[in-house]
Amino acid sequence: MNIDTIKVELIDWIAQLNDQHSIGKLLHLKKQLNVKKASQTKIFGSGKHLINSISDDFNEPTDLFNDYQK
Repeated sequence: MNIDTIKVELIDWIAQLNDQHSIGKLLHLKKQLNVKKASQTKIFGSGKHLINSISDDFNEPTDLFNDYQK
């Protein structure tokens, strides 16, 4: 069974629901899923605590690029 078949079966099952409690529960689960997706998105500055130190010669040119410089 492939993913498209499962999606179609799920949509059919949801369309047949008449119970408001079940529909509300599905909507609640959908909101939770959206919150999880939003929390997984990249946020500017979220990795600022990961770098502990940078060496003093970080911006100095290296000898590896001497052949490419004019």
